[in-house]
Amino acid sequence: MAINAIAQETYLDVVINYTPTTMDFGDNNKTVKDFKKGYWGLQAGASLQLGVTDYFSVVPELYFVMKGAKLEKNNPLTGQETRIRFNTIDLPVLARLHLCDFYVNAGPVASYNLGGHVKAKANGELPDSKVMMDFGSDESQYSRWDAGIQFGLGYEIQLKKSRLLLDLRYHYGMVDMGNGSDIYNRYFNMNILLAKKWKNNPLAKARKKDMALWQDVDNRPFASENN
Repeated sequence: MAINAIAQETYLDVVINYTPTTMDFGDNNKTVKDFKKGYWGLQAGASLQLGVTDYFSVVPELYFVMKGAKLEKNNPLTGQETRIRFNTIDLPVLARLHLCDFYVNAGPVASYNLGGHVKAKANGELPDSKVMMDFGSDESQYSRWDAGIQFGLGYEIQLKKSRLLLDLRYHYGMVDMGNGSDIYNRYFNMNILLAKKWKNNPLAKARKKDMALWQDVDNRPFASENN
């Protein structure tokens, strides 16, 4: 038995991005659809692509992300222009399938909310307000933890000493951040990443050892031939 697969390279991508996010308001989402806008915020962190085979990689990531949504004035939920913002740490772990220069990936994501606020502008009898989020399990508080699924696709351009990556992804949050208020982090974003590959690929190195072992076994004469 001989295995002749070549593992994908390992890349560490550093990401600094200004990206829009938005939220889903459950049963109220249709009523606020025409009033809901994306919230632009900072995304910063790193993505590590660990090559396993020529067609498959494991991609753990770690990001700081400003997430939220904007509701325009006279919306049916708050009645005034409102901005909701969460400051979060995201940890996705993706399975990535490579198809030539294209790839598709999907996997779970866990998020921890460092803080946040709800800011509203004056509208008629309603005054300006800015309320810092209180986290807990009560209905008047917000959830500290979030979890969901990320999935999407991308295109990889190989340069002489690095690579350029265009990554399109959807984040589907599954936890009600309002503890019964129907507030979910669900958004689409796009990243452009530029990175050099690692000199050492830990998963590829282990695979090469396995390949060498099987090739050695394959090249040994059978016992019947020695007799």
